[in-house]
Amino acid sequence: MKNVWKGLSVGAFAGAAVGIMLDVVEGTGRRAAEVSANAKAGATHIAGVVGEKLEELPGRVRDLVE
Repeated sequence: MKNVWKGLSVGAFAGAAVGIMLDVVEGTGRRAAEVSANAKAGATHIAGVVGEKLEELPGRVRDLVE
């Protein structure tokens, strides 16, 4: 009976360790998805601002030349 309790204890600790690792991996994946979405939104915003500034550039150069 001593070996049964030892086996149950080792199995419980191993199961808990695997469960913790799965939770960590799932949380990391979820956070990576959030970061990716934020980066995409930021890049889209920056591209829009740069596009607007490039459209204004010929007019500003023309004003400087005059």
